[in-house]
Amino acid sequence: MAGTIQINRAPVLTLWAAVVAERLGFERDEALTLGRALAGLTAHTKGVRLGIFEPASAEEVREQRGQLAEGEQLEVRLMGRTIPVVRTSNTTVS
Repeated sequence: MAGTIQINRAPVLTLWAAVVAERLGFERDEALTLGRALAGLTAHTKGVRLGIFEPASAEEVREQRGQLAEGEQLEVRLMGRTIPVVRTSNTTVS
């Protein structure tokens, strides 16, 4: 059987980073979180380089944060990087 397989690099990077993090001593769920964060930051960096992403205004972030339900994700742009955050039951919104 001849053919080409195309694989999105984000899941591969996520898995690879998770395996490395596990070998560094992190628990599986922690390692997967670290892998996901690394893949997301890498994808965002490429998007910025290609001119695809623009930072959100402070007003947009405040509005999104205020409407965020438990378990939902928000991407926060901080010091030139985008950081994915998830609202947990311990999070308070001001």
